[in-house]
Amino acid sequence: MGIAVTAILGLLVVGLILAYFRFLHRNLRPGEPPIAPGHWFWGNCIQFKEHAVKFLLDTRAKCGDVFTVRFFNQHITMVLDIHSYERFAKQRNFDFDEIAKQVNQNVFQYELVNARKMISEAGQKVNGRHLFTSMEHFASNLKNAFRDMGSGEADEQALGTSSVQSQSELEKDLNVVNSSTSINTCSTSKDIVVSSPNNHSHIIPNPSTTTAKPRACWHEDDLRNFASRTFFSPLFYTIFGHDAKDHETSFHPQVFHKMFDQFHKYFNFLWLGVPPQLFPEAMKAGAVLAQQPSSGDMMVREGCSEYIKFATDFMLKHSQTEREIVSHNLVFLHVNYNTFRVVYWCVYKLMEDAKIMAALREEVQEAVDAKRSGSTSEDSVAEFTIDDIHKLPLVDSFLQEVIRLMSGVFMIRKVVDDTSFTTDSGAIYNIRKGDRVAIYPPAFHYDPEIYEEPETFKYDRFVDTTFYKNGKAIKNPVIGFGSLCPGQKFAVLQIKWFIINLLNSFKLELLDGERTEPNINMYGHEILPPTHDVRCRFLAKDSPVTLTYVNNYGSTRAHRS
Repeated sequence: MGIAVTAILGLLVVGLILAYFRFLHRNLRPGEPPIAPGHWFWGNCIQFKEHAVKFLLDTRAKCGDVFTVRFFNQHITMVLDIHSYERFAKQRNFDFDEIAKQVNQNVFQYELVNARKMISEAGQKVNGRHLFTSMEHFASNLKNAFRDMGSGEADEQALGTSSVQSQSELEKDLNVVNSSTSINTCSTSKDIVVSSPNNHSHIIPNPSTTTAKPRACWHEDDLRNFASRTFFSPLFYTIFGHDAKDHETSFHPQVFHKMFDQFHKYFNFLWLGVPPQLFPEAMKAGAVLAQQPSSGDMMVREGCSEYIKFATDFMLKHSQTEREIVSHNLVFLHVNYNTFRVVYWCVYKLMEDAKIMAALREEVQEAVDAKRSGSTSEDSVAEFTIDDIHKLPLVDSFLQEVIRLMSGVFMIRKVVDDTSFTTDSGAIYNIRKGDRVAIYPPAFHYDPEIYEEPETFKYDRFVDTTFYKNGKAIKNPVIGFGSLCPGQKFAVLQIKWFIINLLNSFKLELLDGERTEPNINMYGHEILPPTHDVRCRFLAKDSPVTLTYVNNYGSTRAHRS
């Protein structure tokens, strides 16, 4: 018996050793980059999860600009030379299609037929003339969201969505919207209006001031909810359009925001191939997110984006199923969800520092005053074109600084053939077929050789400034979106127009003691989430100037927002 047990254990040890050398161990071939030191089994997983930027910068100091890390049995060559970014993006043997296919299959459970052609052609629907018309739709939806927030209707709409059937699964989904309590503090009477998740409002009057004339109220809310209602809602409607019956279904921006927030926490595990069944929360959220209009209903929704219409039509022509179309819609929403996260950090950074808020508000106010027409505050209008939106240097610098500090994007490709890669400095590295190769922009963004005090937020850092590394000017100092992202111009425009409108329309501040920071355990997400949410309060300004986005691409149509 003892001999048998010993033999079994011996075979097991031999098997493990053979498996290690077969799947995990690597003998370097001539010209290959060095391998970062790590654990014998999981490689560099723990080091990356604990603090990816610190780990990569420390490893670069030891191994040079190009080295290989290992996540279990996956070898990824890191190219940490910022001057080689364009070479990396243009190298044909570094293929993104396989990575996109992996994300589609592992995270969203579908495969896109003729993917390269579809993405290439659909991507045109967010650029050129489509960019201008898409901005019209976004500006109109933003106007509606701001109007509702200023009047308190956004709270009423969100709290009112639970009036569908009691005890139904649909009601449970819709009640996600009502998961937090918002407080309105009226500035004149000092009455406090508390709206509870069950849609009951309680007014606590101040006896000495009950006859005062009602005026604007300060509203308290979680920052995530505020950003969701003012930005994610118009973003959602710009993508999917409107329908009169949306309030009766779970296809509602606040429901989708909450569910996507829950689903997104597991993104890194899912795309690496961890079975989704291990994450019940992700499965539950995914089931809600799958409750979308049919492809036929989606394409006739008022204001549905040209991207969604084209992608849906393309997939139908390639005999893809309704479920696959729903999955692709979620992929597109996932990309736009990162834009929402940038907005979250923009609003937070404005409130965190009164100096930043004052500087940007002054720049926006000067631009608005210069374009203002009308004799009274009630009929004052300021028109902005896309060029005008881009002519605010502090707003532009502030946005770039937010992206610099909050970016977690992992630009990864599959190596489809043995490749001799030459860096900008002339160094040559052999990268083997089947491996992954990656650029990790956060390592550039926190590089002290590029940025002075890289961990400090400086809102004006990018005003009239050129950055250098090794004595050479850097062409792309901030890399916040993937090199193949067709919608990055639109995303930047949306964020800037939101900031301009926000500063024109609201006063905002954090509640005392409320602070948060980016969650460094989530590196690998395109934009890092906060470690925790914060409470804030906001006040709609009295009679702000009406801001109008003007489509000057040839259309006479314009929307005030």
